[in-house]
Amino acid sequence: MAIKFEANELIRDRHFLVSKQEIKQTKNGDNFYVLELNDKDGKIEAKIWNNNIPQCNFEVGKVIELNGKTQEYNGKMGIIIDSCQVVASEEASDYSPSIPTLVFDIETLGKKFEELDEVEQDYLLNNLEKAEVDKEKAKKKTALYSIFGMVCAIGGYDFNNKTGIVLSLSSKEITPEKENFVYKTFGTEKELLEEFWKLTAKYEQFVTYNGDSFDFPYLMIRSGINRVKMPFEIKRWGSEKFIDLQNKIKQSHAFKLEMLCKAFGIENPKEKGVHGGDVSGLYDAGEFNKIADYVARDATATAELYLIWKNYMSGQI
Repeated sequence: MAIKFEANELIRDRHFLVSKQEIKQTKNGDNFYVLELNDKDGKIEAKIWNNNIPQCNFEVGKVIELNGKTQEYNGKMGIIIDSCQVVASEEASDYSPSIPTLVFDIETLGKKFEELDEVEQDYLLNNLEKAEVDKEKAKKKTALYSIFGMVCAIGGYDFNNKTGIVLSLSSKEITPEKENFVYKTFGTEKELLEEFWKLTAKYEQFVTYNGDSFDFPYLMIRSGINRVKMPFEIKRWGSEKFIDLQNKIKQSHAFKLEMLCKAFGIENPKEKGVHGGDVSGLYDAGEFNKIADYVARDATATAELYLIWKNYMSGQI
């Protein structure tokens, strides 16, 4: 995202973070610097010509105050720096661009075991849930598998704007528990998925808890089953665009979200008595508002955890 300037605009005492530097040479053999500068609005390239180098003090990872002038070259806007100096009192993190970020969580429900045919029942019990000794408990886990389940709600939280949205399957009107959320209802899973992928067009980064293993693959498979076109390929496992906090904050084993909430002083989304395993029953009972409120709390808690990770545990992003 480029910082917007007009051509030939004077820059006076403006502060930027120096994120990159490179030394180049003119055709005459004179050295000059090319810097990448960042602030909350984005980034821009800047040049320091040889004759201005003595008036410039800068360092990658530091904030500088500069004077200069904008210049448009080959359709690209840049800054020609006359002088600059490091501003030691300002933090680099305050000048990092705000990446449009959506934190989200999904809720799913599954077919009743009796609705599966014999082949599907056998596959669930003897393949997917073969480690589960209690077969009656295994029969109730269809919602965990996208081939036997469906997405019934998605809670999204706009990290930068501090606003939320819930997309929910519902046959009646539902109202938000939180003032900064809006709820939208749909009659079919296909309509819900279409709206979600349309919503993602506004964002460049996505944050989940266990999204690598659950949320994203579930959404992908359900989109395929419903013939809903996804707008981008999901690149999991370590991608900067898709951040799974479960992978970022773990020891030898991954922690449950509610246990991390307790450890980090975040309101537990399950404290009001609703758990993921309750969703199918709530849906059958027409308790659509309880499902929507629960997924909104999950998205909010994940966003609060992301803020802690981003500020204290991620290093320089």
